[in-house]
Amino acid sequence: MDIPPIFSLLRAGMSVHGDLVSDHGFTCLALVTGNVGASRGLLHIAAGGVVHGNVDGEHVIVDGVVEGDVVGRASLQINGRVKGRILYAGTIRLGPNAALDGTIARIQSVGYAAPHKEGAAIDSPAAEAQIPTPC
Repeated sequence: MDIPPIFSLLRAGMSVHGDLVSDHGFTCLALVTGNVGASRGLLHIAAGGVVHGNVDGEHVIVDGVVEGDVVGRASLQINGRVKGRILYAGTIRLGPNAALDGTIARIQSVGYAAPHKEGAAIDSPAAEAQIPTPC
């Protein structure tokens, strides 16, 4: 028997202050002040969703607004607004409504890197994305 995929939703009208880390995909229609990450699955910043922080996911779709860096480890699709660096390891697709204020760079394919403990310095999201996950 196949296990159905787990999926979560942050509804419109919600406000989250702090980092969100998930081991599965989710859709964000909320206002998030902090970093958003998903170790696997689809991470969707939907139209109306706003993230003031970095976004890191396996498959990432941005239809809303991200004011921070975006890392797509397998695929990245942007049809919203991103103000920050865009880093992708697999494929990237820019839609007709994409508004970008930053740079786009391809990085090597890597696994998910868990958020660093408070006080630990990371030079860039690209450096963070290149840290291998222990097996």
